[in-house]
Amino acid sequence: MTASRTPSSDSRSPESPTAAPPTTDRRAWLAGALAGAACATFAEAAPGGDEASPHARRAPSATASKGAASKSAASKSDVLAALLQRNRGLRPDYRGGLSNHLSMALYSLSALGADAPGLDRFAEKHWPKLEPLPAEGGPSIGASDWKARLGQRDAINGYRAFFTHAIERDGRDATLRRFLPELLPSIGAAAFHPLIRTGYGVRFGDDREVADGLAYWATAFVPLGPLGRAGSERDPRVLLASVHETHALAERDLSGYLIIDKMKAASELPEFARRVDALAPSDGTLAALAAATVRLYLEKGDFTALHAVTGTHAYRLLQPYIDPPELGVRYLWQALVAAYVTIGAPRVDDPAAADVPAWNDSLARARGSLDEHDIKLVDVAHEQGAFYGDPLYRRAAARRMRLV
Repeated sequence: MTASRTPSSDSRSPESPTAAPPTTDRRAWLAGALAGAACATFAEAAPGGDEASPHARRAPSATASKGAASKSAASKSDVLAALLQRNRGLRPDYRGGLSNHLSMALYSLSALGADAPGLDRFAEKHWPKLEPLPAEGGPSIGASDWKARLGQRDAINGYRAFFTHAIERDGRDATLRRFLPELLPSIGAAAFHPLIRTGYGVRFGDDREVADGLAYWATAFVPLGPLGRAGSERDPRVLLASVHETHALAERDLSGYLIIDKMKAASELPEFARRVDALAPSDGTLAALAAATVRLYLEKGDFTALHAVTGTHAYRLLQPYIDPPELGVRYLWQALVAAYVTIGAPRVDDPAAADVPAWNDSLARARGSLDEHDIKLVDVAHEQGAFYGDPLYRRAAARRMRLV
């Protein structure tokens, strides 16, 4: 396995810059985010037509367009709020451990520029499979013993009430700083979805989603084992190469119904803990993990690899609330290695250069999709690509949307 560190260039339009090394430069991310917001606004509110002469229609047309855009935005906002509220009466999981993606996908659809009917259409497709919260309250959760019921699905109502009250009392930031370090050992629980849902709550400023995400995290709690002393290797892809070449870890047939079941089995294999502990976290580790996960997805197009991409994005949103940050990155790395082993520990190389459609092609197709993973992957890839300046995210979005 070659652990190449030079991103490839995959461009067919001026949108894709010459590949640059991963960065955490906030200015690059803000520029991309503002460009995406402008595209979404344009898609939602195109100006109306008028057959009068240019001189007669100029002022009325501008006023009408502004009014139409305002009405459209209000309608979309109301629909989104109503759908999110309805979803808060439903479990964060269903059928014994599959994840309820509805609120996350609705927020991603909105960010991609979907209109109110598009949000409604997506929700109507997914309501039937989801399950209501338990009618009974279940066990109560208190501040002194809140960890006693970790991993118990029947405690969902108690944990939702507990985290909602904590946020109302102490604020979102303080609540995250207090509880995230305790939840980190289960960062990969439910295929990273509690992490992801909590990250969406932070990204969109939705305290109810943060509380629901933390409650889901607590009830789905599955740690992958204690961490040992950190090693000396700073490049995660060098360590992935060593996992790929380790017979005890590569191409293993792991049993389990859910992804997390397979991840737990992977964490118990010989050599797993040693490879995890070999990483020496640094300021550049998260960017390196993001680069590795998008390349892993391009290599396999795999469902688990997709969640490694979206999970790494969610961790980036939550990292400011994790102290010490090195501990959080090490637990993320542990979960990513477990996920990597479950899909056979394939090679993680830079793909060969290829023509890739413009972002707008993937964004438009994702807006019309009813598949939650299409929607979330394209949205997250757009965000990560803008933040890190890595053109391979555009290629990952195009692959998911079957454009390459």
